[in-house]
Amino acid sequence: MKYFRIWGRLAIMSFMVQAESFISSFGYLLGKLVRIGFFLFFLFSIFKHTDALVGYSLQEVALFFLTFNIVDILAQLFFRGIYGVRSLIREGDFDYFLIQPTNVLFRVAFHTVDFLDVVTIVPVFTITFYVMRHIGGLGGQTAVPTIRWFLYGLLTLNGLVIAFAIHIAVASLAVLTQELENTIWIYRDLMTLGRFPSDIYDSPMRGILTFIVPVAVMVSFPAKAFLGKLAPLWLFHALAMATTSLALSLLFWRFATRRYTSVSS
Repeated sequence: MKYFRIWGRLAIMSFMVQAESFISSFGYLLGKLVRIGFFLFFLFSIFKHTDALVGYSLQEVALFFLTFNIVDILAQLFFRGIYGVRSLIREGDFDYFLIQPTNVLFRVAFHTVDFLDVVTIVPVFTITFYVMRHIGGLGGQTAVPTIRWFLYGLLTLNGLVIAFAIHIAVASLAVLTQELENTIWIYRDLMTLGRFPSDIYDSPMRGILTFIVPVAVMVSFPAKAFLGKLAPLWLFHALAMATTSLALSLLFWRFATRRYTSVSS
């Protein structure tokens, strides 16, 4: 409850900052919605000339894209503070966090809440639910089994855990090197590969996206589980990947903070 109250206070402060710059916030929000709209138009354009993409229908490919947006938007909503860790270090605020009676990683990761993502996640959730219900009615099937809904939710949360682990690793590098932009944008660029089913990529790239930079585990696995195309072995792999990634990233964070010597040193 203590940390929930702290997060609530931080969220209120973030909202006040965004409310002060309404025009820029509105433009940024409009850009997010236009980007989603253009990509959906892109999908419809592709399927005007083909009936399937690596065996997936339009609705099924849309589910992969929407799942990508759910994981990506929620990660930015909750872990947006990571993007500002470099400025926290250079301005000395990180030193201030170190002496506060709260977990430093919590303070860094959640000190900024992007309420524009709250606005965008609502239509994404709505469209995703509509697509999932529509998929359930295809092929004469009356409804998707409950277990598939459960696995989709579980693996989506699992993807958020992996995203959190990656953000922790990026923050750790920033503490060690005071550099952030290149690392976070490499992650952002790789994350966009999850817009499509991982099956469209050749074996070397598919292996990288499954075992090294687990974008496929974060995005493709939830959609495949809902469609009934994920083998049980991959479910255990996904859970193990999230657990291992989080544990290693926390160890890296401890390593980085122990070697932090303050901005004034």
